[in-house]
Amino acid sequence: MDTTGYVKKQTFYLVVVAALILGFLGGVVYSVYRAPAVGNESQEAGRQHEATQAIAALEKAVLDKPNDGQAWVELGHAYFDTGQAKNAIAAYNKALELLPGDLNVMTDLGVMYHQDNQHQKGIEMFDQVLKLNPQHEQARFNKGVVLLTGLNDRKGALAEWKTLVQYHPMAAAPSGKMVADLIDQMEKEGAKP
Repeated sequence: MDTTGYVKKQTFYLVVVAALILGFLGGVVYSVYRAPAVGNESQEAGRQHEATQAIAALEKAVLDKPNDGQAWVELGHAYFDTGQAKNAIAAYNKALELLPGDLNVMTDLGVMYHQDNQHQKGIEMFDQVLKLNPQHEQARFNKGVVLLTGLNDRKGALAEWKTLVQYHPMAAAPSGKMVADLIDQMEKEGAKP
């Protein structure tokens, strides 16, 4: 009997079983790489709940002791960390009324002005810090960020970062990248036609 064009039952069953196994394994692999990590949503909800509770406690603290400058600083930091720029601005301004000249709070306030799209006010705040301490690393770095991303002043940002590297040769961005490397990269990109 001519068996060309036909497959033995045993071979057919083996191919079907292999296809099913491969399909199952492929589905498992796909779901592992595409599914959200288990627990991430609940962890994020837990963090948000903790942040909300911390802010509520800090808001109560400043109500109880409205002249406690450090409590206002902590409240500003809590708002900063949760992306509440307007609230952070208000808290930092109150802190600076009670603790005038705190360069770190002034720097954080400048960042929050930038977050609130008040870029020029951010620059003014950084300038105040740098007038008092030209070597203040965070103020100088953040001024460059606001010049670049808020005011689209690439040349001004490069000038700030070059000054920063003169004072602090090992200065690094929050990403860990060295500021000197950022400068090199920007200058190479600017030299391209």
